[in-house]
Amino acid sequence: MKHAVKRFFNYFFLILGVLFFLGWITWYGFNHYVESIPNQITDQELVLIKNRLEDAKELTTMKYHYTNMGHFEKQKAIKNWKIPFTESKFMLTYSGVIHTGVDLEKLEFSSDGEQLVVEVPQAKILAHEVNEDSVDILDEDGSIFNPIKVDDVVALQGDLKKEMENEALANGLLTETQNYSQNQIKDLITDMLQAVNPEIQLTIETAS
Repeated sequence: MKHAVKRFFNYFFLILGVLFFLGWITWYGFNHYVESIPNQITDQELVLIKNRLEDAKELTTMKYHYTNMGHFEKQKAIKNWKIPFTESKFMLTYSGVIHTGVDLEKLEFSSDGEQLVVEVPQAKILAHEVNEDSVDILDEDGSIFNPIKVDDVVALQGDLKKEMENEALANGLLTETQNYSQNQIKDLITDMLQAVNPEIQLTIETAS
């Protein structure tokens, strides 16, 4: 009877030891596997993110549509004396669009292991286009001694475009664009990280 009890405990402790060993092996292997999972975004993944952002450039820009009108007048003069019959003037109306956004090629990426920090450059005017079909000259009154030239129209249009840019900037267009672009960039990168490395925390900052 004593021998049977002894054999029972021997087998019991042997099985217990085997189970403990297998448990330790399982625990060690799992932890080793978890530690082997890269928690830092790779260079290849960063390149992939940058390329996809470039493809989605249109989604990070804003368009400011407007119509404008300006007056042009010129008259020949000798010192302060205006020469009669040399006055020419006209009105110019047109529509245009100002494109604003951030330069995606200047995005800065950095990662400390668990966090991806994206530094977004300051928003700026990317393009300013005039709808040439909308250009209309009104109340044209030209003198044969001082005729209206194409350069006069081009000069007035250039001045009006600059005035519209200054007005749009004064009304906070770039601030609105900065917020819009950063939100779009955040959404785009968040979606990509879910597929690439969902453990990475994303932080968006504005470059100084």
